[in-house]
Formats: sequence, C-alpha cells, structure tokens
Amino acid sequence: MTTATTANEDSQDSPAAAGIRAAEEARWQAMLDGKLTMLAELLSDTLAYTHSTGLQDSKQSYLHKLSSGALRYESLEFVAPVFRVLGPVALVSAVMKATVQRGGSRREVASSYLAVWENTPAGWKLQAVQVTPLAATA
Repeated sequence: MTTATTANEDSQDSPAAAGIRAAEEARWQAMLDGKLTMLAELLSDTLAYTHSTGLQDSKQSYLHKLSSGALRYESLEFVAPVFRVLGPVALVSAVMKATVQRGGSRREVASSYLAVWENTPAGWKLQAVQVTPLAATA
C-alpha cells in the first residue's frame, strides 16, 4: 500500500508539480505491483539507482533484479513526499518505509531518499535515486 502526504509549498500546486507527482506515484505503484513494463517506461536509460546498502544499479540491472525475483517489494509507504520542480528537472524527497524480499530474506526498510527526474519530450524520466538508511528507533 502506498500513502503520500505532500508538503504545502506554492510550487506543489503547479501543473509541472502535478505531473511529477503523478510520475512518482506511478513509479511507486509499479514497484509494488511488479509492473516492470510500466516501471521501465518511467526510468531513464542512464538511471543511477543507489540503494540504502550503497550498491548501485543501472536501469537494466534494477529491472533484472525485479524480474528475477532477487528484489521484490511487499509493501511500500512514502511519508511526507516533497516535490520541487526546477525547470526541466524535479526533485522528490521523502521517507520510504518498505518490506522487501532480497536474496531470499525478508527485510523491513526505513530510508530517506532523493529522486531526480528530468522532463523529456517523452515525459518525466527518473534519472537518479539516492537512498539513505534511517537509524532504527526503539
């Protein structure tokens, strides 16, 4: 299940912000539902996806992990995402809480992330993601 609360900023209500919000929410849903064709459409061919483990994936290696079952999202929650449009680039930051299957092990993940999107003639494309693990809370 995905949930999202958007910070209240003037730019949050612009048509460009609405477009990036829709693209990011489509990405979240495709990740959760395993809709790899939809996800592939949203990812740049030059994607740099840095996971909370520090490992980095390209578009091809990320999609391969998902299609092979090496990585599977069981649940996703995005808390307080902020969408900032800076001309043809947009930044999305949020806290992500997830349950993932990785390498046969089930893990609970809590991370902060920054996603970088580019508005291309083909629509918004995800260029980069940087994920940072959050400290466990008692």
